[in-house]
Amino acid sequence: MKRLRCLPFAALALSAAAAAAPTRHLFLDPAFVSIAAGVALTVNPPLRSEVVIRRDRPWESFMITFYTSVIDEGGKLRLWYDTRESTAIAHLAYADSTDGVNWVKPALGIAEHAGSTANNLVGLASLEGNVFRDPHAQTEAERYVYVSTVFRGGGIYRHTSPDGLRWKRDPRPLLPFEGDTQNITLWDETLGSYVLFLRAWDRQHPRNQWRRVVRFATPRLDQPLPLVPNGRGSHPSDPKRDPFLTTELPVVFACDERDPADTDVYTSAILRYPLAPEWLVGFPAFYRHGNFSGQRNDGRTEVQFIASRDGLKWERYAREPYLRPGLAGSDSGNMVYIGAGMVIRGDEIWQFGTGYRTTHGDTKGRQAKADGAVFRHVHRIDGFVSLDFDAAGGRATTAPVTISGATLRLNLDTGALGELRVGLIDAKSGAAIAGFAAAECEPLQINSTGAVVTWKEGAGLGTLRGRDVRVEFSGARTKLYSFRFE
Repeated sequence: MKRLRCLPFAALALSAAAAAAPTRHLFLDPAFVSIAAGVALTVNPPLRSEVVIRRDRPWESFMITFYTSVIDEGGKLRLWYDTRESTAIAHLAYADSTDGVNWVKPALGIAEHAGSTANNLVGLASLEGNVFRDPHAQTEAERYVYVSTVFRGGGIYRHTSPDGLRWKRDPRPLLPFEGDTQNITLWDETLGSYVLFLRAWDRQHPRNQWRRVVRFATPRLDQPLPLVPNGRGSHPSDPKRDPFLTTELPVVFACDERDPADTDVYTSAILRYPLAPEWLVGFPAFYRHGNFSGQRNDGRTEVQFIASRDGLKWERYAREPYLRPGLAGSDSGNMVYIGAGMVIRGDEIWQFGTGYRTTHGDTKGRQAKADGAVFRHVHRIDGFVSLDFDAAGGRATTAPVTISGATLRLNLDTGALGELRVGLIDAKSGAAIAGFAAAECEPLQINSTGAVVTWKEGAGLGTLRGRDVRVEFSGARTKLYSFRFE
């Protein structure tokens, strides 16, 4: 088995590239805006959504299931998605694309289905993980990793692959539990370890907020983790199945008293934001269960946006939906999910997920008419949360930042009637810097991801490089997404 001797150098190259990129200051931390009036932080939904993959294969005849994973490899988009041809037969399928809209389901020749290998199946019936390319892989055979429950119980295992298509399961389970959702596994460069975000249960919760997200960090994935079931997580209908996680790991994200009763966190879709890697972002599906289709564990889902610096404390902002179910009867009329991974193309972010006409537990509805489609959701870069200025005018001042370039660029949208001005304030004295006050700024009226800020005297920022400042914004009818010095 060949060792990947080049990996440390590749990691150094990636780190150097990240260090060379200008720091993007996003408005994900409410404390970053230290003085504010007439402004508010707002979660923004994707700009548009469209169906890009539909069911057209026998192994998709019951549904395309909830979870997807996407990786951008040199312009080629690779997508893994779950399918079912019945309630008991599940598959992990593969498709690829160059434009994110037109997808090919290649005949891989790997897994047999109905006597033929001319299909896009990769040979796994485990549906509860995310495919990721491991930058810390020790061998070519471990380049891709997929951590998932073995279908219908059997523990949570690591699967590895040299190409993302031909998979090998480790001989021993990573964890003696059933994952029961899209478990997220990633390599965290800042910690020097893998981080797993898993589902845990609390079936005794007084408000029936059963499902929640727990976290575990480990330096390696090739051996069982030291975690023992506490005896509380047995499956209520089948005690022979491996138990669910309950209190074995600390909860890092869950519904609370501000959420409706009978509401859970279903998936998390957590990842490092590639353009500002100090931030973890997540797109959890919130599931409100009730007496739908004659059963208790049934209902609809929506997606919200969350962000965290450490994966332990998460911001939820005003808890607006990031992605809502669509119109009744549409391909996303009752449930929406965003899967693992993110694609950056130009000024756009592409995310992929699934949508459903039926509700979570409506098995009979899917037996009567198959359900599930893969969507592409398009957003502007850094567009998750904006600092919004009131129509009557608003003003905000940031916490101190360091001027690291000769130009200040803004990602903003003033619409046709809004405008924004920018001033620089010395972080120590609190005084406006001569020539760079907000009153001297040429007003911005534009929708741009990189608008250049200028001041009337034409002064450049080169003489201020390395200086700590507070950035003052004043304006009206404007969304400000981020700023950066270049």
